[in-house]
Amino acid sequence: MTIKAVGFDLDDTLYSRSNYYKFIYEIMEDSVINTGHSFSNFYEVFQRYSDLEYEKFIREGKSKVAYKNDRVIKTYKELNADISENEAIIFNSLYLYFRNKIIYREGIEDLFEMLLKNNIELFILTNGPSEDQRNKIKELNVEYYIHRNRWFISDELKCSKPDLQIFKKVEEILGFQKEEIVYIGDNYINDIVGAKEAGWEAILLNVHQYEKTSEEFFIVDKIEQIKSLNIFL
Repeated sequence: MTIKAVGFDLDDTLYSRSNYYKFIYEIMEDSVINTGHSFSNFYEVFQRYSDLEYEKFIREGKSKVAYKNDRVIKTYKELNADISENEAIIFNSLYLYFRNKIIYREGIEDLFEMLLKNNIELFILTNGPSEDQRNKIKELNVEYYIHRNRWFISDELKCSKPDLQIFKKVEEILGFQKEEIVYIGDNYINDIVGAKEAGWEAILLNVHQYEKTSEEFFIVDKIEQIKSLNIFL
């Protein structure tokens, strides 16, 4: 069946979130608290607590401020480096500063243009608080390629990836059959497993070095490789 819509995750897919968290971590190490851990160790733990605390925000009514502070505090605690709430606020203030300096991954805009030239509809599907995600989308000038009514944010849909419900909600709004939709993301569980369970085609942007355990989805190391996949030929 012909592909009619291609969706993109936002964080670590359209841009490299790890790059600007690396800047934040290095500033924290130099000026606030030195853990002695590598950034890769920190980021792995931070991603895990980001997901866990976000679920408390979206499902249990935890405030955005508390969820953002706690993911930082719990990450440092696991790294045997206790930090105060004020120090977590410093971390999050740095996050706000660097968030306004994000840029597309190399090859994203070329991919957008190729897909649009072939009359394929584009959309964003991202987990996160509405205000934060919309600010990042606007910073990237996504609206030049993708209309605002095709920005799907978990906070606004009241469900989140990898739940089947959010994929089905998006599918219904798009008005396409599940076999006509492709989704591109960097998170194996949230993006790939979620999309495949919904019956969509899935492409893993393997920036986190997952080991492929299935032939049921495509996997690429760079955005540029997506254009040559047989589903688009």
